[in-house]
Amino acid sequence: MKTIARISYPALYLACLVVAGSLSFPAQAQDRDSFVIEKAGFTLDQDWLLLDMEVASEIPDYISIALDQGFAVPMMFEIEIRSEKRYWFDDRIVSLKQQYLLHRLPMLDAYVVRDINSSERHYFQDRKAAVQFIEVVYNYPMLDINNLTADRKYYARARFGIDTDELPLPLKSSSLWDNDWDLKSEWYEWEVKHPAS
Repeated sequence: MKTIARISYPALYLACLVVAGSLSFPAQAQDRDSFVIEKAGFTLDQDWLLLDMEVASEIPDYISIALDQGFAVPMMFEIEIRSEKRYWFDDRIVSLKQQYLLHRLPMLDAYVVRDINSSERHYFQDRKAAVQFIEVVYNYPMLDINNLTADRKYYARARFGIDTDELPLPLKSSSLWDNDWDLKSEWYEWEVKHPAS
């Protein structure tokens, strides 16, 4: 005669909690932001606002695999300067998108960052150095301060991430990839003061 193992309800409940907990860990890992703007601001050089910005990146494994397989990954940062309006949408004074293309050259065993806006190319020995080059923005000319008036309030906001508008079609559509390519930081905002204000 076969014996049937009996499991008490508390033990069964505990087992379900353990399974549910183990299933939730990958989701928590995916919830971490791939890109975070740690700081951003303007310095004034004569009449020009110059952007300084630092980004922290955690590139997902499937993007690294895509790079190693020869795909060029488009990256970018967007920045806007806006003027506050009390009873309507804020005015967008200026909007800019800086685009980069990150890819690997197996023949040279190197990574290349192409600045799409200026067509310049920069070569690096490893992916980490290439990404770090994109993560740090220094003295990037944005706007003549004379375009801002002293009697209005202004703020800037920036975000950084994958440029999904320029993503190669195979990365968008292939079932071989995670397909979560819409990775961008949260908007980082700061106040912009006119020197005369």
